[in-house]
Amino acid sequence: MRCLKLQKKSVIRMTKRTKMRRDAVSPFRDKLWELFKEQATGVDGADVVLALKQAGEEIWAVGIDNTYSSMKHQDDEALGNAFDITWLTIVCIKLKEIKANKKPRVRAKDRTKKALR
Repeated sequence: MRCLKLQKKSVIRMTKRTKMRRDAVSPFRDKLWELFKEQATGVDGADVVLALKQAGEEIWAVGIDNTYSSMKHQDDEALGNAFDITWLTIVCIKLKEIKANKKPRVRAKDRTKKALR
């Protein structure tokens, strides 16, 4: 604990600021962003857009977006990290397929068609 001395012998005690502790998931999410950058390097911009679009379609088709939206946001950062990890994983898979000269495809069926059956 540090102290500041002021005039007339007044003392103000100041506590050291504690570092804000990051959750254990944030470093992993950050590594996935680095992997995304690595996977996107050397890939045509249109292919990156295709990977992003298909990842969004798959997240929507299987209902991950609804699951995320319906969660009680007790810890928005942790929930956001979980969503980022899901999304980044799918995008990195799509980019890896593109780099291997495979045509990426949407694997999940559209949930609206399933509901109509």
